[in-house]
Amino acid sequence: MTFDILIKKGTVIDGLANEPFAADVGIVGNRIKAVGNLQQARGRQEISAADCFVTPGFIDIQNHSDSYLTLLDHPGMDGLVSQGITTVLVGHCGTSLAPLPSAEAFKSIQKWRSLVGANINWQTFDEYLAALSGYPLGANVAGLVGHATVRRGILGDQLRAATPEESRIVDDVLRRSMDAGAFGVSLGLVYAHEVNSSEQELLAVAKATASREKLLSVHLRSEGSHVVPALSEVIDLAEKAGTALKISHFKIRGQSNYHYLDEALSTIDRAYQRGVEVFFDIYPYTTSWTVLYTYLPKWAYEGGKKSILQNLKDRTARERILVHLRGLEANLGAVFVASAESNPGLAGKTLAQIAVNQEVSVEEALLRVLGGTAAQAIVFDRNLSEDIMLSLLAHPLSVVASDGAGYGFAYSATQGLVHPRCFGAMPRFLSLVREKKFMSWSEAIKKITSRPADKMKLSNRGRIAVGAAADLVIFDPETIGSRATYENPYQEADGVSYVLVNGQVAFAARAESRATAGKILK
Repeated sequence: MTFDILIKKGTVIDGLANEPFAADVGIVGNRIKAVGNLQQARGRQEISAADCFVTPGFIDIQNHSDSYLTLLDHPGMDGLVSQGITTVLVGHCGTSLAPLPSAEAFKSIQKWRSLVGANINWQTFDEYLAALSGYPLGANVAGLVGHATVRRGILGDQLRAATPEESRIVDDVLRRSMDAGAFGVSLGLVYAHEVNSSEQELLAVAKATASREKLLSVHLRSEGSHVVPALSEVIDLAEKAGTALKISHFKIRGQSNYHYLDEALSTIDRAYQRGVEVFFDIYPYTTSWTVLYTYLPKWAYEGGKKSILQNLKDRTARERILVHLRGLEANLGAVFVASAESNPGLAGKTLAQIAVNQEVSVEEALLRVLGGTAAQAIVFDRNLSEDIMLSLLAHPLSVVASDGAGYGFAYSATQGLVHPRCFGAMPRFLSLVREKKFMSWSEAIKKITSRPADKMKLSNRGRIAVGAAADLVIFDPETIGSRATYENPYQEADGVSYVLVNGQVAFAARAESRATAGKILK
């Protein structure tokens, strides 16, 4: 028998937590045609996987390639594909590129990326998917609907609870978007345009998601001292509505809050035992990549960017903000600016360095950065515990995701730094599995393949089986790892030999010619 691609002499880890086994994999078109002893077969292209694992393509269930606009700027997503990611789910934390009920809706992404030069030629979710299908996508793309995007498109820049009529319109737009192919809805409850959403409004969103048997993905109101009430809030929503719930980039921020871990996990575990379909994703790093304005008290940013800048200019409001910042137990001085498009000279500097240079306090330096960037700054904060990270990675309800975006390797560092997870999240996770030995290889692969696939109801991806989509990764378990750093993230991972997307070679080590074979998934 002749295959289009024949992968020979590999150790297959099928993504379903079965024990690794020696096998060849034959591919015809975009499907896996055979798995087993294929020594007598031939391939138009033959790939040796000796001493390597052959696994399903990694599924990144928490990805921000849309909100950073890299999905449009760098649709090849080289930094993601080269680390083995073959499918991404975008539209998280309340924000998506569609639907856009009004021009105001598109502004929901400006906390992450300047809108200057953005070219949008769609309004509805199905128009968005149709437009994306014309891009040379490196990986498969699936999308959620961002609640803040829709809400802002209906309410404009008003920061208040929606009226019953407005909530009904939002609900209708969400349902139509899910019918057009969205995999669910996301909430970003910490951000300005959702922080005032009422319980009734959020419950309506959760019920809309449940009515289509889709996924509700939530960025909690707090990942620090109020993490347990924040968890209880969204679990209660999911339980009342009967919807599946994903907690985005779950973490405990700040050393003074680490002791909340047991109570937080107990809250999740008890909900799961009651029948709530809850799980969480986590990235394998101890440094967060976050929007600087979220360090302010909520009242200071509830009005969005305009309100933030007004509060910074008002002497009384500014002093109240400084009092709040001085009361934080976080090490603000160690926070360093990753990107600030309107003031790129700040990138790479810590707030402590800026404070010394300007002869002000660290708290005042933070406010000056916000004022000098029009409240549009992204920062790195080493505020997470490695022990907690490892325990969350090993938790039976966790999946591993990048929470990053797809960049090209030629992306200009003058535009700012990006988190190394954009280039190395999956290899770093797998290197931790090898070094720390806190779970088996089979369970680790399941956390980045069939488990997220099943949560998205992708029955033909995330597994190696006859008839499944030919999304595959070949990597060396002895050398797999990430070389991406905070100072220089634009580096290929170690140990990844080949990545196949829909039966085509999307990445091969030391090869410059790579297919862009990603599809839009609905």
